[in-house]
Amino acid sequence: MAKRILITGANGFIGRYCVEAFSKAGWETIAGVRTAGDVPFADETISCDLLDPDQTRRMIEHVAPTHLLHLAWLSDAAARWTSPANLDWVSASLSLARAFSRQGGKHMIFAGSCAEYAWTSSPLIAGESALEPATLYGEAKARTGQLLQAAQSVLDLQIAHTRLFFCYGHGEPDGRLLPDLIQHLERGEPFPCSDGKQRRDYLYAADIAEAFRTMAEAGADGVFNIGSGRAVPVRDLVQGAADALGRPDLPQYGAIPQRPGDPVEIQADISPLSALGFMPKYDLASGLRDVLARREAGE
Repeated sequence: MAKRILITGANGFIGRYCVEAFSKAGWETIAGVRTAGDVPFADETISCDLLDPDQTRRMIEHVAPTHLLHLAWLSDAAARWTSPANLDWVSASLSLARAFSRQGGKHMIFAGSCAEYAWTSSPLIAGESALEPATLYGEAKARTGQLLQAAQSVLDLQIAHTRLFFCYGHGEPDGRLLPDLIQHLERGEPFPCSDGKQRRDYLYAADIAEAFRTMAEAGADGVFNIGSGRAVPVRDLVQGAADALGRPDLPQYGAIPQRPGDPVEIQADISPLSALGFMPKYDLASGLRDVLARREAGE
C-alpha cells in the first residue's frame, strides 16, 4: 500500500521538521496549512481552515491520505492555555478524524501534550499517571485524545494519541524560551531568567519528527509520551545556547522568581515508544547546534 501522509499544521515549527522527516524517508508527504505558502520537502501543500468542516471534507477528499498526522491547534503560544478557541479545536479535530475515516484512511496520530497530566509525580507514565489538566488547553487535548481512542472501532482507524513534552527547535514562535533567549544573545543583551534549577524533559523537534515517523511506520495505536525520557535543568538549555553563541555571561539566573507551584521535575516515561525502536539522535548540545546551524542557514 502506498504511504501517503497528510500533516496538518505543517508550517508550524514541529510540522516543518515532520514534513522533512517523512519526505526523506520516502513517504508521499502532503502539507496541510491554514494560509497559502509552500512548505519545504512537501510533495504538495494544500490550504485549509480546519475550523470549517466543509473545507476539511474537501481537503481530505482531494488528498485521499492513507495516514494522518494532526498537529494543528491554536497557534498563539500565549493565549492557548486559556482561550475558548480550544473548544473549537476539539470539534475540528473530531470532524477531521471522521472525514479521514470516511475517505478510507488507515492510521491517525493526534498530537496532544504533557499538559494533560497532573504534574505531581515524575516520571509520567501513559495509562498510569493521573490526568488532571490545570488549563483549558490541557483539558481540550486530553478529551480529544480520549474521544478519538474511544471511537477507533467505530471509525475503523488505528489512532495513536501522543503527549509531547518540552520541545525545542528552529522556527519556534516568539514568546517561547529558546527564541527569546537567542534574540537576547544575538543582540548582546542580558537575559533575565529564573535560577533554572527546575528539570524538564526536552526533545529536539527533529527527534520528535522521527518519533512520529516510527509510530506511523509501525501503525501504532494507544497512548504514547514523546520525550527524551530524561529530565535536565532548564539552566542547561539556557547555558547551552549562551555557550554556543559565545555569550556565556548574558544569562542572569535568579533575576526572575520561579512561578508559584512550578514543578521541580517533569519527565516522560517513553517505554512504549522505545519498544517501537525509537531512540533520540540528538542530545541537548547537538540539538542546539543544529538549531543554530539551521538559523544561520535561514531554513
